[in-house]
Parts: sequence; structure tokens; C-alpha cells
Amino acid sequence: MRRMISILVLAMCAAAPAAGAVRFAEWTPQNLQGLLAEAGAAERFVMVVITQPDWCPACIELDQNLLRNPAAAEVAELTRDWLVLEIYGYDEPDASLLAAQGISFLGTPTTLLLQPRPGDQTLGESRRAAAIVGFPDDYLARLERAAAGHDAIAEAQAQLRERNDVESLRDLAMAFLAAGDADAARRVYRSLLLRDELSPGQRQEFALQAIVQPTQRVEKDHRRALEELDAWGEAYPEGRNSADYIAARTWSLLVLGEQERAMALIREAYLDSDDPDAVAQYLYLAFRSPTDLLLADAEVRARAAIERFPEQAARFHAAHGRLLRRLGRLDEAEQAFSRAVAVAGESHPSFGTYLGQLEFVRNEQAAARP
Repeated sequence: MRRMISILVLAMCAAAPAAGAVRFAEWTPQNLQGLLAEAGAAERFVMVVITQPDWCPACIELDQNLLRNPAAAEVAELTRDWLVLEIYGYDEPDASLLAAQGISFLGTPTTLLLQPRPGDQTLGESRRAAAIVGFPDDYLARLERAAAGHDAIAEAQAQLRERNDVESLRDLAMAFLAAGDADAARRVYRSLLLRDELSPGQRQEFALQAIVQPTQRVEKDHRRALEELDAWGEAYPEGRNSADYIAARTWSLLVLGEQERAMALIREAYLDSDDPDAVAQYLYLAFRSPTDLLLADAEVRARAAIERFPEQAARFHAAHGRLLRRLGRLDEAEQAFSRAVAVAGESHPSFGTYLGQLEFVRNEQAAARP
């Protein structure tokens, strides 16, 4: 049902003629292999946009500024003969389909430019010509270079040979992560952690990234992530109270169904906190959680946060809307996002995100009507 709603929403977004908009293909799990075979036979690129436009600010910006922008003639021309697929990275059944297709990704949005060959049965078997994480300023230029044969990993390796510094090592690790090569990224992180010029704080931060990025986010091996996080906590006991460490542990525990341990961390770190950032992090964790365990409690706390932190009311109206959408209460979610837009105003830095969330849930409402 979720996949069919996704298709209906996609069709609504792309229905009106838009001279500069990317033309997304309508796909289902049943016709995907056929579309891939056709692209391979015709030697066409396949562009996979892994997105989550119901909450991800960069996903919304990518849509509004480029992929669904009628004025974006350059990207329309570039992708005119490509097969372009939009897949939700964290919603089911799309998330399971990505795993079945052998596609790993660092976060949303991730744009993969693939070159399928005749005989490829899955997206994961196709050669990755590019992997762009987020919506960087040079997004379109990266796509153009990749289509022309540019290799981002080779470029990062060349920069490392030339500069041999911390920044070039980090860039190479990110290039491997974007391409889904967790083992290669780990090797780079190991080299990075041997650098004498790292401060203690940098060493601690990079050691945590070396767990969260390849193991938890790309491979999604949460049992291994917990083991590595335990070792990190032994090596850096002063870091056990850091927000990133707590969030990483809590996330893996929730995914693995270890609810009691997860709730112990949540109670200690988030619940009844006077820090709006901690409250926001809890609400985000509840919304993103692979289970419904936290949703009802988080919805109540989101409503309370609007009153507790009036200076950040727009932020918590939006958080409330995301939780309501996850609970299936689309009409209430639409009202919450409407309030976020109204309270924020056009000058607010997150106004475009709130507006994108509102438009998304309105499309879902329309698709759900008989």
C-alpha cells in the first residue's frame, strides 16, 4: 500500500508539464528488473534518488531547487534519456527493496548514477558511476562529470597523494562511504587515526565516525556497531555522555529489539530534559525508530514542547507533524505543518523545509482519498 501511495504522490508531483523538471519513472518491485534490463540493453544511465522528502531538509531542497524545479533546464537535459528512480530510503517497502537490491547508502538524499550491463539482475550489480550524498552546491556538476566518465574515488586518491593530510584522508573515506564500500572506508579511517597531528578531540571524533558511518549507516550491522561502540566507550570514557554516542547506541538497540536497554538510555539522556536540543533529538529518534515503541509518548512530548519552548515553536510543530504522519493521522499532521509554516514565516531558515513537509503530507492526503 505504501509503495502504491508513493507512486500516486510521485505521479501528482510530476503530472503537470514542467519543462525543466526531471522525469521520474513509475516503478514497482515487480517491474523494476524489467526497467533495469531495458536500460542495460540501451546503455542508458540509471539515476537512483534515495530520498525521504517527508522530513529530510536536504531532500526537500534537492526537489525544490533542482529535480522538480520547472526552471532547472540543465538537469532536465542531462537526464532526458536516463531512467530516473525515486526510492524512499527509510519507508517500507522501499527500504527493504533497497536492501534486497544490494544498495547501501550513507544517508538521504543519496543520488546514485548507475551503469547497468546486460544481465544485471539488481541495481546493486550495476557499476556505480557516481554517488552524491546530500545536496552539495556542485551537485549538477558532479552528475555531469560522472556521466562524462569522471571517477570521484580516483580524484580523492589523487588529492591524497598530492596533499597527504587529514582533510584529504577524510575526503577519501567519505568517497568510499558514498560508494557503499565500508571496508575501504574503514581502512582509510585506520590510517587517519594514526596521524600525529590529530588533537585528542579529533581522534575521539574520527574514531566514532569510523563506527557510525561504515558499520551502522552503510552496512547497517547493528550488532557489530554495538560491539564497536562498547570498545569506543572503553577507549574514550569521557565521550560516553556525548549526544552522538548516545544516539548511535540507542538507535542500534532499538533496531535489534533490545527495548529495555534502549529505554534506559533514553530515560537518562532525553526524558524530562530542559534542553530543547535534547528534546528535539528524542522526538527525531522516536520518529525514525524502526518500531512504534516511542511514537505515542513522543507525540505527547512534542505537543508539550511547543508550550515549553515557545521561541522554537515552529521547530516543534514540525516535529509534531512528522510524528502524527508516522501515526497515520494525516489531517492532524497537515494542521501541525501548517502551524509550523505560519509561525516560522518566510524569513525563517527552515521555512522551505516546513513548506516542503506540508506539501508532501497534502499530497499523501490527496492520494489516500477514494
